[in-house]
This record gives sequence, C-alpha cells and structure tokens, in this order.
Amino acid sequence: MTKKKRKYYSGKELLYRRQLERQQAEEEEKTNNIRVRQLHQINASSRAIGWAKQKMREGKNNDCISD
Repeated sequence: MTKKKRKYYSGKELLYRRQLERQQAEEEEKTNNIRVRQLHQINASSRAIGWAKQKMREGKNNDCISD
C-alpha cells in the first residue's frame, strides 16, 4: 500500500489556481442567475396567457348572454 503523495504548489501557482476557481464559481453563479431569471419570465408569461384566455372566455360568455 503506497501513500499518495500530495502535490505542493508554488505561491504563484496557488494564487492562480484560487483565482481560476473563483472565476469559475462566479461564471457558474451568473449562469444559474440567468436560468432563474428565464424561469421566472416563463412562469410570468404562462400566468399572463392563462389570464388572457380566461378573459377571452369571459368575453365570449358575456356576448352569449347579451344575445
């Protein structure tokens, strides 16, 4: 059973790796925020479509009653 040797990074390389990880995390967060915003827009559109359909149905029913 051999022990796995841990790799040690130089100071500059460690700073670079941390900066890269931070940038990747920020990009992932931006992507998630965009997805959430799009989902909210889709949900709002669906509600608006449902509301419009309901209004159309009510309008048709009102026309029938007035005949």
